[in-house]
Amino acid sequence: MPATIETYTVPSIYSESTYYAVKADQKDIPVIAFLTDRDYDYAHFSFTGSTSITITAREPIDTYAISPLAFEIPAQIEGNKLTFNLNESRYLIIKINKLKELVLIADPLEVSAPSASGHGIYHVVNTYRADPTGITMATSGIQEAINDANAAGGGVVYVPEGVYLIGNLILKSNVTLYLQGGAVLRATNHKEDYTVDFHKDSLDLDGTWLIQTAPKSTNITITGRGTIDGNGSWLRANQSFVSNLIVPILTSNFTIDGIIGRDAGLWALIPTRANHVRITNYKGFQSLVDYEDDAIDIVESQNVLVSHTIAISEDDPFSTKTWNEATDIARNWPGSPQLLADVTFDDVIAWTCCAAFKVGMGVEQTQRNVSFKNSYVYQASRAIAIHHRFGKAPAEAIIFENIDIEQVIHDRNGPFWLHLEIEESGRGIGPVNEVLLKNINVRDQGRLPSMLRGTHPFLIEGVTFEQIYMMGNTKPAATLEEMNIRNTELYVLNEIK
Repeated sequence: MPATIETYTVPSIYSESTYYAVKADQKDIPVIAFLTDRDYDYAHFSFTGSTSITITAREPIDTYAISPLAFEIPAQIEGNKLTFNLNESRYLIIKINKLKELVLIADPLEVSAPSASGHGIYHVVNTYRADPTGITMATSGIQEAINDANAAGGGVVYVPEGVYLIGNLILKSNVTLYLQGGAVLRATNHKEDYTVDFHKDSLDLDGTWLIQTAPKSTNITITGRGTIDGNGSWLRANQSFVSNLIVPILTSNFTIDGIIGRDAGLWALIPTRANHVRITNYKGFQSLVDYEDDAIDIVESQNVLVSHTIAISEDDPFSTKTWNEATDIARNWPGSPQLLADVTFDDVIAWTCCAAFKVGMGVEQTQRNVSFKNSYVYQASRAIAIHHRFGKAPAEAIIFENIDIEQVIHDRNGPFWLHLEIEESGRGIGPVNEVLLKNINVRDQGRLPSMLRGTHPFLIEGVTFEQIYMMGNTKPAATLEEMNIRNTELYVLNEIK
């Protein structure tokens, strides 16, 4: 079936790539340069059907890789052009020669995108006079649209393409925030434009919740193909200020679908004390340079599904955490500490200098029934991790299944492919129980031995290894030594098979 392809205008605040040009069939796909040459460029479009992708590099192509390698996408080289076909939505990382990577975002077409006008539509420009040029602040107009939609019992706050300078926004019940492709909500350059919601002790920096939900809200959606940009690298370097980009806090039935969350400067998307959360078709683009810039942290929440998502960050791209009232960022969170339960990451891609798929470090409250499955690690220092460092509660019933690991090369507490550890930190220790690792393809085990270590009086108990394939071996590993797990102490295995 011929492809239907939708492209998006490059926002005026972004520069186009000097490394790559991209076409889907014969349609130009804009390529945006992200932050620095130590980061990556990205190209974003939506489609259905079957399309031929042509990437033109700025130099002749000698070597290339299309990741995840598990997709086994064949390609052809002709001079400085790389061509391959796509017939379904894919998020890809393409490495050509020694150039910076290109992240290709081939989204599914939007389903039931709202019209720009009509009953229940709150158009932030036409009705609320929000400035789409990025010159004057748009916060008040967008917030007024949110308030009016909520007061009417619900509606769609429609943000057309353009650049909108914002401070803090509060999302309210029964409101959908729709960001048209090419629309950017962009944090301003000045910390005076924000509330101070926390102090990050480890960085000694104040911070804000850029976009948050009202406490005890319900039925909130952020959707579209637009971008929420925290301007975090600028704020951190020039204003000594950081932000959590999107904070669904003490809310239920919260959905994110299709948007780009970009450059938070700290932990970006953090559902916190939330219930029934759905995150899909989300692109978490963080710096590969800044420390403590996790892309997605699920915190003290229940019934969460993260699916068909890519997250790139120097620090952990996908993790779960539980804290208490004394933890720096949690001191002003509404409500009381909660357990974390029934959280699934499915069909996600991680690129990080730290741990790709991680439970912890904070386990101040119970973490139970956490699953990472059908997912891919491009680069990491540790591909799979349970690091119980802060807190006395159990981490239990944790599954890593159908995981493909490409490169374990970075040095943040590694590099080794597996890190299961209970570590004494002065804030108490607790148990890790019932861990299943199944059908893991370890293409790179890292240069250091992997870790399976409890700390007295707690063992890491009930660990099962099943179908662990090491370094291209078609036969599953039969021992810890064959899995390069040699840094061991105080553990109990169920079995290896």
